[in-house]
This record gives sequence, C-alpha cells and structure tokens, in this order.
Amino acid sequence: MNRLSKYKVCGLINTTATGKLLYLILDDLANKNGEVVIPQRKISDALHISKGTVSRNLRRLRDSGCIDIQAQYRSDDGGRVANKYIIK
Repeated sequence: MNRLSKYKVCGLINTTATGKLLYLILDDLANKNGEVVIPQRKISDALHISKGTVSRNLRRLRDSGCIDIQAQYRSDDGGRVANKYIIK
C-alpha cells in the first residue's frame, strides 16, 4: 500500500471533516490487526473538541461501516474501560 492510500480511503468516507480526522487518528494508532483501545476523552482533549463530538463521529463511522466498536470491561469488577475500535 502506498503512503497516500489511507488518505484516498478517507476521502471516500461520507462523514464530516471531524469524522475523517478521527478515522485517520484511529488508523495511525491501530496495531497490525487494525485495533486500537483509546478513551474518547483522550481523543477529545488532544483535538480540543467535546467528548460528545467524538462520540457522535465515531458512531457515524461505525454506521457507515468504516469501523467496529467493541465495548471493553475490566475482568475484576466488570466495570467499563475504553472501547476497542477496529478499522475495516
């Protein structure tokens, strides 16, 4: 894959500019399996946007089939931790 391929894919996604930026961030942070675990608050703080904006755009990416979102839970008490995002 050449260096511009992910930007071409991102350009085809039918979402907001913020959604495209989130897709690129997740793609950059993802491991070789296309998975990344990161709190939405960490993304919102880095981009200086609200957590609601991050959540809304991640949902749009999921609904458009660009990513999967898997809820994660602690093994000791079952409490929620950061979601796992899987790039498709």
